[in-house]
Amino acid sequence: MLWSKERGHTSAMGSRLSGQGMSPIKEISKLGELLAATLDQMARVVGLYPHLDRLEGIEWVELQKLISLCENGAEIADLDWWVKYLQKPRTEGRVFLQCNGRYVMDTTGIEFTCGRPIEVYITGGPEKGWQIGRVEHAHRYGGYYLYNYTGDHCPLQDGMLVAVRE
Repeated sequence: MLWSKERGHTSAMGSRLSGQGMSPIKEISKLGELLAATLDQMARVVGLYPHLDRLEGIEWVELQKLISLCENGAEIADLDWWVKYLQKPRTEGRVFLQCNGRYVMDTTGIEFTCGRPIEVYITGGPEKGWQIGRVEHAHRYGGYYLYNYTGDHCPLQDGMLVAVRE
């Protein structure tokens, strides 16, 4: 993981940032704090809805727009989720198909079902390397597969290197 202090591991980007005098751990932690404060403030702005009837003209329009943006702040909430997710401890292992048709991770015993976040190491092709997504199921992929957030989806296979964060 990019900013894991415990493991003493950083990605290439983490190494570049450290060389510039920035601490990736501190920068990402600060982003998490700012996002939490932003989401809290957005909830407060949404709470101003009852005050709309006391305003008129451009003030009404401005507050209405801000309330609408804060109610629909999905991008900020999504960024907040990703920052929290990527700061979680990461465990690697291999997946194996069980007799019940589901994959299990050898190092954790986690049984994968639809919607479970997963990171999969793809060994070849244009998507080679670590990919982040979630587990889904479809017959066209032969069962369970990685729903890849940034590239092509791929079927899970016995012995694949995967990682989870908890």
